[in-house]
Amino acid sequence: MNNKWTWLKEYMQKNNISQGEVADALQWQKTRVSELLGGKRDFPVNKVFPAARFFNLDLEEFTKYNSGFSREIPSTDGKQPQKQATADLVKIDIVNPSGGEKEPVFQTVGQQLISEDVFRVLTPAAPDSIKAMIARGDAMQPTISDGDLIWVDVSIKTPTSDGLYLFALKGEVFVKRLQLDNFNHSAAIISDNPLYPPIGISKPDKLSTLGKVISVTKIYR
Repeated sequence: MNNKWTWLKEYMQKNNISQGEVADALQWQKTRVSELLGGKRDFPVNKVFPAARFFNLDLEEFTKYNSGFSREIPSTDGKQPQKQATADLVKIDIVNPSGGEKEPVFQTVGQQLISEDVFRVLTPAAPDSIKAMIARGDAMQPTISDGDLIWVDVSIKTPTSDGLYLFALKGEVFVKRLQLDNFNHSAAIISDNPLYPPIGISKPDKLSTLGKVISVTKIYR
């Protein structure tokens, strides 16, 4: 059986990197690293960025290769893997949102590591205020596709400007585009997919807003 990660195993051997070092750097179980190197799995979405950083791989090339969108082995430009500690990385919880309108629940299902410099480009908010979650459905295509990773500032509970927000309604949690009409004190909840019609809201201040989307990580397929 063809193993797409044989090159990574050889790369680790060449640079004297153990599976334990990879597991520690990615905060991943050593058995998962072993399974990956044996061709039995790929990197989950929350491990792609830290893996690319640790191995000094081109992030875009690595993302495409990991998702199967490209068969071209990611380039390293001759750089050596980064085996130093990850003190300059910020941990962001990956959550699965669920629950009713009044008591939504964010169940933590993993963590995403992101460099502090990149994080500060995204937002000035505290890391605890940012949650990452996997988008489901096609209502926000092409902006957000099923399986994309969205980054949400959950400290923003009252929309003051247009944008993408996370809402809770009738037991459902979903992302929609909010367009405010300050003159008429109303708003429209819009799906970017034209197959879904917009919804008019007469009292936008009554919306159950869980946070504002600050970034979207596209997953190549």
